[in-house]
Amino acid sequence: MHTLGKVLAFLVVISAIFASVLTAKLVQVRNSWTAKAIASKAKFNDLKPKVEELERQIDAVKNEIFRSRDLWGSFWPVVQTSVTNPADGTLQVNVGTQHGVREKLLMHAFEIAADGTTVYRGGFLPVEIGDNTATLKPNFRATPDDIREWQSGNWRWRNQLPPGFAENFDKQLAAILRLEETLGDRLRTLEGQKQRLTQANDTLKLREAELIGGDVLPKKAGGAVENREGLVEAIAQEEESRNQVLRMIDELRRTVRSVQTDIEQLQTSNVEMTSRLPQPAKRSELTKAK
Repeated sequence: MHTLGKVLAFLVVISAIFASVLTAKLVQVRNSWTAKAIASKAKFNDLKPKVEELERQIDAVKNEIFRSRDLWGSFWPVVQTSVTNPADGTLQVNVGTQHGVREKLLMHAFEIAADGTTVYRGGFLPVEIGDNTATLKPNFRATPDDIREWQSGNWRWRNQLPPGFAENFDKQLAAILRLEETLGDRLRTLEGQKQRLTQANDTLKLREAELIGGDVLPKKAGGAVENREGLVEAIAQEEESRNQVLRMIDELRRTVRSVQTDIEQLQTSNVEMTSRLPQPAKRSELTKAK
C-alpha cells in the first residue's frame, strides 16, 4: 500500500474514533436535555394550577381594592392627630385644604395602635380649616369615658364608610347611649335611696336618742327630762322618785306602827293602873248600910 494511503487510512480510523466519541457525547447531551425538558414540562404542569390560583387571588384582591375604594372613599393613611380638648373631644389634625379637607366634610377617624391595628373613633366635622391643619369636633355625643381612651398620635382618616359599617357603629352607639341613660337613671335612683337612707338613719338616731339619750337632743335647761336625756333616763328618774316615796311611806308606816304600839302599851298600862285604884262601893252595899 502506498504511504499516502496508509496515512489516509490512519486518519480515517482516528476520525471514526473521534466521531464515535462525539456521537456518544451528543447522545448524552441530548438525553440530558430531553430529561430536563420532561422535568420542566412536569414542573410546569405542577405549577400551572398554582399560577392560575394566584392569578385568581390577584384578580380578587384587585376587585377588593376597587370595591374598598368605592365603599371607603378617599383616605389619609397616616395623619398626626392630637386631642386638644379632652372635655368635648376636639382634635387637631395635620391635613387641610391642600389635602382635600373642606367644610361640612364628614371625616371618619381610625386610631392606629402600636401594633398596627386600628380602632374606629367615630365621625368628625371640621370647624376650622387651614392649608395644612384642621380642627375637628365629634359629630356624635362623645362621652368623657370615650375621650379618655383617645391617644394623640398617628390616625387614619376616611371621608366615607360602607353602609353596613356605619349602621353597626350607629347601633352600637345607640346601645351605649341607652345603657348610659339607664345607668344615669340607676345612679339617680341610687342617690335618692342614699338620701332616704341618710334621712332614715338620722330619724333612727333621733328615736334612739329619745329613748336612751344622745347628742342630737336639745340640752335646754328647764325642759322635760325625756326631751334632754331620753325616755329611759326619765323613766329611771321617775322610778327613783317613786322608790324614794315608797321608802318614805314605809318609814311613815313604821313610825305609825311604832306610835300605835306605844299607844296600845300606854292604854294597857292605864288600864292596869286604873284597876289598882280603890273601887267605889257597890249600890247594894250602900243600901244595907242604911
